Amino acid sequence: MTERNTIGIGYYDPFAVYPLIKDEIDKLFPIQNLHVRFHPSQPLKTINNLPIKMIEEIPNKKSDQNQSDIDGIYSRVMFIKVESLDKYRSQVRPLIREWLKNLVFKYKNSWMIILIIPSDAKDKQSTIIKMSHFDKLLKDFGQDGKELSTILPSNITPNDFENCLKLKQNELDSSEIQANIKSLLSCSFNQRYHLFVDLIKQHKEKSINRFVAYYSLTNLFDDMRLFHDTLSQFEISNQELNHVVDTHPELFDYTVTLPESFDGFNFEKFIDEPKIKSNLYSGENVNLFELRCFLFFRQSYTFEKLADTSNSISIGALQISKLYRNLALFLNDISKKNSTDLKEFEFSVIQYYLHIPIIGKLIKQAENSPDDNSYQLKNLLESRAELKLLQRSILIKLSQINGIYIKGLEQAFEEVSLDDKPEELKATPAIMTNLVLVEAMKDKSSYLDVFERLTEDIIEDFLICERSKTIDILSIDLAILNYEKENYCECLQILKDSHEFFIQNGWNFLGGILLEIYYECVLKIEPQDKDEILTTSLRILAVLVTNQVDINSFRLIKNKSQIEKLFKKVDEYSLSQNVKIESSLDDFFKTELIPYINADELTNKDKYIMRLKVKNPFGIGFTFKNVELILVDDEGSEMIFQANDVDMSSERENVITLSTNRFIIGSFSPYRLSIQMNEKLTLVLDYGQKEMQITNASFVNDTVIEYNTSQDRIKQTKNDNILGYQNLNKLTAQFNCSNQVKLGKSEVVLRIFNGDNEITDVEIKLFSTTEGLKLEKEKETFEKLDKKESTDILIPYAYFSENKIINMRAKIQYKIDGEDYIFQVSYNIDTTLTISVTVQDLFKQDFIYSKFQIGTSNSKYPIRLLDNELTTEADYKIIRPGKQGHDVVAFGEQPGTFFYKIIPNNIVSSEDVLNLKVEYTNLKEECEDYISEVVISQLTELGLSKYWYLLKDIIINKASFDLNNYAINNFINFTNGLELNLLSEKIILQYVESSSDQKKLFNLMNQLLVDNKIDVDTKRLVRNSHFLYISVAMPILKYLQVVEYEYERKQYVVGEPIKVQLKVKTITKWSDDTKSNEESLPLAASSPTRNGSNLDENQEGKFQLNIQQDDNWLMSGLRKFNFDMNSKDNVNAELMLIPLNVGKIPLPKVSIKSLNKDDDDLDIEFINGSETILVIPEVHSITFAF
Repeated sequence: MTERNTIGIGYYDPFAVYPLIKDEIDKLFPIQNLHVRFHPSQPLKTINNLPIKMIEEIPNKKSDQNQSDIDGIYSRVMFIKVESLDKYRSQVRPLIREWLKNLVFKYKNSWMIILIIPSDAKDKQSTIIKMSHFDKLLKDFGQDGKELSTILPSNITPNDFENCLKLKQNELDSSEIQANIKSLLSCSFNQRYHLFVDLIKQHKEKSINRFVAYYSLTNLFDDMRLFHDTLSQFEISNQELNHVVDTHPELFDYTVTLPESFDGFNFEKFIDEPKIKSNLYSGENVNLFELRCFLFFRQSYTFEKLADTSNSISIGALQISKLYRNLALFLNDISKKNSTDLKEFEFSVIQYYLHIPIIGKLIKQAENSPDDNSYQLKNLLESRAELKLLQRSILIKLSQINGIYIKGLEQAFEEVSLDDKPEELKATPAIMTNLVLVEAMKDKSSYLDVFERLTEDIIEDFLICERSKTIDILSIDLAILNYEKENYCECLQILKDSHEFFIQNGWNFLGGILLEIYYECVLKIEPQDKDEILTTSLRILAVLVTNQVDINSFRLIKNKSQIEKLFKKVDEYSLSQNVKIESSLDDFFKTELIPYINADELTNKDKYIMRLKVKNPFGIGFTFKNVELILVDDEGSEMIFQANDVDMSSERENVITLSTNRFIIGSFSPYRLSIQMNEKLTLVLDYGQKEMQITNASFVNDTVIEYNTSQDRIKQTKNDNILGYQNLNKLTAQFNCSNQVKLGKSEVVLRIFNGDNEITDVEIKLFSTTEGLKLEKEKETFEKLDKKESTDILIPYAYFSENKIINMRAKIQYKIDGEDYIFQVSYNIDTTLTISVTVQDLFKQDFIYSKFQIGTSNSKYPIRLLDNELTTEADYKIIRPGKQGHDVVAFGEQPGTFFYKIIPNNIVSSEDVLNLKVEYTNLKEECEDYISEVVISQLTELGLSKYWYLLKDIIINKASFDLNNYAINNFINFTNGLELNLLSEKIILQYVESSSDQKKLFNLMNQLLVDNKIDVDTKRLVRNSHFLYISVAMPILKYLQVVEYEYERKQYVVGEPIKVQLKVKTITKWSDDTKSNEESLPLAASSPTRNGSNLDENQEGKFQLNIQQDDNWLMSGLRKFNFDMNSKDNVNAELMLIPLNVGKIPLPKVSIKSLNKDDDDLDIEFINGSETILVIPEVHSITFAF
């Protein structure tokens, strides 16, 4: 590497005094720690080891220096000596003036005049009388010198430091000299930097002059050894050159002149730098190829200098790595932009840079270091190996030009065919002068030797870089060479030894040609290894699919007959296997599942279908023995779609229809797709791993409309969340609460509607995922169900929990024309009763009044009471009012009230049972049923009835209505219509495939849900009656105390004593005579209750009567007394009542309790307890009673 970056300081020594101090000045070079700042806002840049060269100059008005010499001199110095003032005036001063005018000011350099005082001369100081020689020099040529002002051009800015320096030969101050030189150079660098920046701004964009200014700035940085700035500027200069070429192509010469011989090619010598610079500065005869080569060489030189001056091996290696990458880009660029064949030139340039001295220096430093530093060369060796790969590619292209062609070589990742004979290459052999190429092009054998050596060199570099995959790939080329030489054993061994590449990456990265080589070697050496032959054949077919992008695609060089032969081999060897074989479906056929489950409309049988798009990349027809798709839901339930003997056309895309006889309602994801090629070979696509997860979920939950982001079971794809819903034209089933509810029993109903076929051998398996729920029967069978027939299956169960929402499931197995079918349904059911019943029993002497209050259990959901009836099979007469309301709507705070009169014909027994039946409907259910009838009618008109269950189960079942308005004004209005409309849009977009169907459904649901009041046509309204049955024991009462006041008149005067007789009668007819010692229960909570504890026999039948204090009366007589019901005497008490107030005054209240504390089973009937006595004032006045 020739030293280039030397800063020139021109000196003029007319008095031969420079030799006196030359040795001392030479010691100051190279300059250390020179600080430069181009702009006040920029940080300081530090320059180390700046080489300086002193260049002697003689001013001459007529001589013109070339531009290169001018650019190389940054500052100028003049050495003088002064023996006397006369000589100064006559000789020295004129010479200084000429030097400044003809050299310094002409080229705008920084400058300095150095006065040398020889050792034998005296350094005299100025006196009042006489000025010293140095002071005279300062006065003339210092910063304000009078001589300087007369010759200084107007466009020259004076130095901002002192221009004159005095040195004594034997007393040199090196630091002072060095400081002055640094100031001199720093000034010069700043001047040039701002000059070039100004030129860039002044010249037009995309002009040659602007490019020259950019290059000059780049050269300045290079001379200053600011190498990183230099590289940045080279990038800018190259971009600017491209702009100039694009804008002004006429400015350049495009001829390419290559050396006559590449033997010992030296890239640096190839470049005629003076000529290129001269043409560039003049703007004439600028050869673009030479200029690009020159710029790259200068750039590469900067990389070399950075590597040479780096502080560590790794940094130096990194710079060379960048150089090699830039070299590859440079060669690619000039190859594209020149029509001349540059292959030998490119090969030789690579060869030159592979042997630059800095490479050996870095490797030697790494080897000689005490520690193993070879790892620091990784970047360098990796880039060098890649550059050798480029050189090898050029070698292959040159060999093909010379008629040497090895099939498959360097095409292991491209594609050629081994089946066809190669065409004879008609190429004119090129004359080579590079010795390596000359040797390689002798004959095929020599070429293979050179190629093998170069490949092994590359492998050696990659081995240090641990590029094992690349090494395996390069080993493949060696295998191809052996295949060419018919060394099949060695070829096969190399391919098998590269196991890391094959195991970790499979065959996916390799082209078909290599697989064919492997296949041919196995056939020739190990024909008995049928497994390997089959595996390789499948891999070759896979390459036909995966490598179809390039114009040189392996698929393109395989014709249909060859592909058919390969498939026959696959079929032959797979059928010879002892076990079944599975291979990846994606390697051969790309599939797309159309994510919709539809009823098969081509048959009236209960079949459901899905469609599968299959891309056929082979261009030939197939017959698949079987195609099977497995869908799974969150709980692992499988729904399997199949098709047998499927014919695939040779068209690029085929659609296969898969059907199933096993239909499950729910949300599914694809789990596994398999295509059976024959009895032994199956191509499989696994969508994900199945994970069982039993939940109470039903597909009608809200979550069905969302993608489950927490599912790890199945890889999320656009095919996830495939919804299976019922079709009105097929068999359907649904769980509902039973319409006839017997209090104390839990039952649901499975309602089955048959489709257009008679079904036989029906077996229904029932189960539930609700924890704690037990079914009384888990299986139901019946012989058949006719076409369009429906049946209800009552399912009793036991479940003790406050949770009223239960999950019920059914698996219905049946046959149609001897073919097995399965229909599986799951629903979450709210078993909460919407009706509530309360009863109050009023005991009389001869009968009982039962008062029923029937209302709603939830105030939000009114009910319509259609009828009620109280019956019994015992000996009682039950009378109900002649006029009792029917079709009564019971609201939350407004229950319906009904009375029954119960008259016993015989003795009363607690074993007697009363049966209450209530017939009612739910208003919410009435609205849902009416809306359902309306929607089904509209869907049928539109031919979209197949979507009914999609709308019903997910949208309509979530509707809420203004039930008060419905009950009063007989119209239906949605209270969540907007919300349901948004939900319907989402559901329809997600689960309806046809865009025309989507539009129709959007319109239908929008008209139904948004701002729409639906008047109810009573003729179309079909009410679904519910029946509640309550069976209870006859109400029992041990004692009924009949109390009566007897008095003479209805009117008295205030203060007048009233004689009253109180009569008490105890009745026991309502007691249970059949079980006198057993507990009996009343019908209602409001009736008196009995305590089942042991009674005190001494107190049996004894009671205490108490007349309660009343502010309206003044009483005399017994207010509190005991009596015995078993006494023969009647219980009578005489009282004197004196009214204290005027008006209608109620009689005093009476309470009776048993003397036995544990016997409180009694009630009181007041014969006239609610009567009043009219009390008037004493004055004779008329009193009116209103």
